[in-house]
Order: sequence, then C-alpha cells, then structure tokens
Amino acid sequence: MMRLILMCLTLFACGAVAWGESLIWERFENRTEGTVRGRVGFAADVVGYGGIGLENEYSALFDGQANSGVDHGTAKKIASTDFTVEAFVKLSRGWVYQAIAADWNEQGNNRCWALMVTPGRGLRFDVSPDGAFHPGNRLLTPPRLIQCGKWYHVAAVSQGDTSRIYINGRKVAETTRDAEGIFIDDTAHLKIGNVDAYATSRPKPLFGQLDEVRITCRAVSPSDFLQTEEPMPAATGPTPDSYAMPFAATTKQAATAWQQQARKRLFELVEAQEPRRSTRDVPIDLKLGPAEDRGEYTLYPVTFGGNKPGERYSARLCIPKGDGPFPAMLCLHGHGGSAEEVFDPAECYHGFADRFARGGYVVLAPSFPHRPYASVTLWNLFRCVDILASRPEVDPQRIGVGGLSMGGEWTMWIAACDTRLKAAVVSGWMCTTEGVFSVYNCPCWELPGFVELMDVCEVNLLIAPRPVVFESATLDGCFPVNHTKQGFARIRAGYKLFDAGAAAVHDVFPGVHEWHGKVSFPRVNQALGGHAAKSN
Repeated sequence: MMRLILMCLTLFACGAVAWGESLIWERFENRTEGTVRGRVGFAADVVGYGGIGLENEYSALFDGQANSGVDHGTAKKIASTDFTVEAFVKLSRGWVYQAIAADWNEQGNNRCWALMVTPGRGLRFDVSPDGAFHPGNRLLTPPRLIQCGKWYHVAAVSQGDTSRIYINGRKVAETTRDAEGIFIDDTAHLKIGNVDAYATSRPKPLFGQLDEVRITCRAVSPSDFLQTEEPMPAATGPTPDSYAMPFAATTKQAATAWQQQARKRLFELVEAQEPRRSTRDVPIDLKLGPAEDRGEYTLYPVTFGGNKPGERYSARLCIPKGDGPFPAMLCLHGHGGSAEEVFDPAECYHGFADRFARGGYVVLAPSFPHRPYASVTLWNLFRCVDILASRPEVDPQRIGVGGLSMGGEWTMWIAACDTRLKAAVVSGWMCTTEGVFSVYNCPCWELPGFVELMDVCEVNLLIAPRPVVFESATLDGCFPVNHTKQGFARIRAGYKLFDAGAAAVHDVFPGVHEWHGKVSFPRVNQALGGHAAKSN
C-alpha cells in the first residue's frame, strides 16, 4: 500500500511525465531498482533548494571502482530516438570520463547511447544508430560547467535527430546528429554510475553521488524535468563576464598606455608565483658542448643557468657558416616536447628550427619542463633572449621567436613582454578565452589572476606594432578555428590603432595541431632578413 501511495505522489509531483513513460527511475531511497555491482552505498545527502516535492532522504554513493554501478541488464532498451536521461549529480573528482547512465559498450560495436561527464567536467551525450561510433553524433558542452562538491540537475534529451543537454534546467548545448536512428540490437548492459566500456575498452565509473536518475521514453521538455522547489542557479563556465583590464582603446595613445599598464600587471602576476632573479645574482653561465657539423650550420649542445639558483637547462645553439652578424630565432617546443623535436621533420614541428638554421639564422632551442603555470617560464625565456643578444654572431636588432602549442603560448608571453624581439610566430595557440575553455585544455595556462585580467587573445596586442603571424589549423582540437578567427579580428583591429594592420597575419590552413610555415617563414624572412624555408 505504501508503495502505491508513493507512486501516486510521484505521478502528481512530476506533472506531464507519466509513471509508465519511465523506462528506469532510480530514486535511491536506501534501495535500488537495478542490481548493485561492486560497492554502491547510500548517503543522507540530497539536493537542496527546497527539495523536489517528494520524499527524498538518500542518494547513491559511487566509489569510482571499475566494477561499481547499478546494472539494469540488457533487456531494458530505448526503442526510439525520442528519449530523455536526467539525474541529480554531485561529483567528488574530475579529470576522467565518468558515466552518469549509459547503454554502451565499445566491444563488438554495441553502442546505443551514453550520458557522460567529460575529463574537463563538462557533459557529453552520444547516440549511435548502428552500434558504431559516429563523431557527428556526439554532443559536448564546454568544460568546467560542473564543480566538484556541488549538486546539479543534468538532462540529455534526444528528439528525432537532435540532441540537447541541459544543466539546472537551462540548455547548454544542442546539435543535429549526422546519422539518424538509434541502435536497439546491442548487447550492452544499461548501467547507472558506470558503463561497460567507453572511449577505451574499460568501464568509466562515477566518483560521487547520483539521485533521482530517470530515463524517460520520450523527449521531455525542461518544464517537465525533475525540479527543486527553488530554482537552481545557472551553471556558469570559467569564462569571465567581464575583465579587469580589457583592451578598449580607440586611439594609438590610449593603446600604448594600455600596453604599458598591461605589461606591468603581467609581470606582477608572474612575479607572484616566482620572483625574477637578475643575471648578476644568478648568472646565465652558458656552457657549450662539442660542435656538430650540420652542413649549412654548426650545432652546439649547450646548458645555461635558469632563474632559480642551481637549476640548469639544456638547449641547442646553431650558428650558420659564413660571415655574420646573422638574424636569430628562439624556437620553442610544446607540451612534452624538447629541443631535439623542433629540429625533426617527422614531428608536428616539421623541423622548423632546422629550417631557420639552414636559412642563415642563429637558432636557440631550449628544453623546458612542464610547470603548473606555463607563464612562469617567462623569466627563463628572457634569459634565452639574453643569450642570443649577447652572441657576437647575432645582430641584436634582428631577433625573433616562434613556437607551437605551449611553445606558441610561450611565444605570446615573451614577445608581448620583451620588445627586443622584432618578429613572432604564434602557432597552435592564439584563441579567445571562450575558445580555449570550449574544449579541454591543460589548465597550466591559467596563471592566478590572468584569466580575469583580459581575454587571452588580447595579450597578443602587446606585440604590436611588431610583425606577428598566427597559425591556426582547421582541425585543431585544442583551439577551435572559429574562435581563433574571432580572436584575430580583435587583434587586427588593435593593430590598426598602431597604424600596423598589415603587420598581423592569420594563417588558417587545412590540418591538425602542427606547425605550418607557408606564411610564417616568408614573413619572418621579410622582418629579420634571413632566407628560411629552403627545401632539404
């Protein structure tokens, strides 16, 4: 009798969603409808905001172990492309894929649908029409819409060939799927808090809590979602609504003043993480190894003293043969890269350092480790410019810098902050803040105080009016090309205030996250007087 009363109350509270329309409704009131696998407990911790209008004292607690979850077997299937998956979720950790609910198995093409938390703490909703993976059938929200330790209502709605994702009742993503239909002949288990196998051959268990997981056999409208008595706040991403020091100049004088103030503030932010030591207090102490003849140039393995006492870094120094002084390029690797890789034509850098060296440039290519904040490498980048400027083979008025990925980020920082550099190539990095946050990227770019200061694309305006080339690949998964185009439009507008609109160039090319060179080599040659990009 009590069970019948509860069902009637549930029907009344949930408005237009009839009881029979729910394929699954796990309320987790100290019990489950499906079979518990592994360790799934119950916690007297539920969503607040005045409650949901139903008896609700417990939520399910998932420990993130590979075998943990609530298993509803293979019999319960979504039979049409109109369905809804919703739940209250509270994560205890991020940075890995985690299943909220899924009927999905990578093994044997048994994919049907999956609602996942992404490694960047966004959401992802997949629907397969035939058991295979279809990239055009996945819907991703921006990352970091979900914070650990907070309750959210999440919902994935499939309506025909349209997918939508909602957080706290507000739509955050929508797409029209490339392939129509939904696969109903899979043998995957429908699971809550886990998935048979997703993205790899392994399960993706949830770390945290779930409550009121409801899978409905129609496309439910937001007004009929499970709701709290008091509205839950909108999920906000990490992109600020406003900035402390945006570029808003309308005259050259105002733009120059902004540059001085912004550069000073950037120095302060980096200094707060690591004080800058003078080269007198902590000498550079460049040491050259044995020379290696590379045909057009001589290569020296070198080491030099870093900003911190006692630290030393390795690098490659290339000196062209012939009479100098020569132009010079500081060539920077990306995440997990090295000085050796920027010379290798088989790597994503396409040997750009070697091409500069063969083209009559003195080249310095350091190897720097990954750090919690990439911009803290700034002081050591200054030391690299010091090395080049002090070499008798180098014309100090013709020094440039270029790099890919994190090397592009370092290029932005050092070119913005060291006016000794007369040209720059920012490859695979320039983007708006919204664009960087729209996909998962390593958070090492988020120097404390930096994200709130200005849109990241505006840092490049500190390079003005010096020549700069931005390289953006159409298939770059780190920096969506539409956001790079938006960023460049703002940069070009700022450059025009310096009467230097033509000095900033955006090379958008068909490719992936890689160095291109088609525009950057001739532009650097023009600015610095070398002849890079000779064929091997």
